[in-house]
Amino acid sequence: MSDIFDEQNQIKANYIKWGKVADFISGTLIDVREVASNLPDKQGEMQKNYEILVESGSYHNIDENKKVAAVATSLVVGDVYIVGGKVGIDAQMRRVEIGQKIGMKFISENPPKTKGYNPFKLIKVYTTGEKNQEWLEKQGLSVKDIVG
Repeated sequence: MSDIFDEQNQIKANYIKWGKVADFISGTLIDVREVASNLPDKQGEMQKNYEILVESGSYHNIDENKKVAAVATSLVVGDVYIVGGKVGIDAQMRRVEIGQKIGMKFISENPPKTKGYNPFKLIKVYTTGEKNQEWLEKQGLSVKDIVG
């Protein structure tokens, strides 16, 4: 009998790390959650996490030493990945509804405004407005349920 608590059995969240310009994710927005920030200067503040059912994408991982991987990680179609919210992403995502197909792309990186902080990463959100009918039906929802 295997040990359920073996490290290889640990389930980890799939977070997108925007390592290099052109990293992207596309898929269906399936949930928006709010979690407490663990950033030192934002302790206790709530941050949005966007859960996306992947259709395509890749990103360059960033390790604990802030080193960016040379090779991109390809996202697994059908898996759920999380994109952490921030002011720019949150503002764009206000127009997106659960069940809607979206894309996010890392467009550019600029030096930080405050010394010691990470560079500013511009992430743009895209959508045609199309809904993922198959996913909505599996959830027992329809476009009417989402729109009103």
